[in-house]
Amino acid sequence: MNGSMRPASSRLVFWSLFFGSAFFLSMTITVLLFASYAEKLGASSIPLELGQGATVGDVLTSLQRLPGASRLPTEPLIAVNERYARRDQVLAAGDEVAIIPPVAGG
Repeated sequence: MNGSMRPASSRLVFWSLFFGSAFFLSMTITVLLFASYAEKLGASSIPLELGQGATVGDVLTSLQRLPGASRLPTEPLIAVNERYARRDQVLAAGDEVAIIPPVAGG
């Protein structure tokens, strides 16, 4: 095999190292917002582009940068793919991260 015919994985590693891993190794997750959180951010769903290995905490940090997010709590209840999650949970491409507002009942 000559130098120009390297396997695709070999070329990806080279380009990742040369240009930075975030350039090629990113993923999209969907943030779901409900009730007052959706009102504050002006959307019920937000796609986020994150680097591979991103965590729930990274999602919260990204959300805090959006207009209107300063009124969100710093430690909201979170679910990933309909299961409660902690801030250190690692995400995968296509995951749905729900930011759950407090619920009052009677």
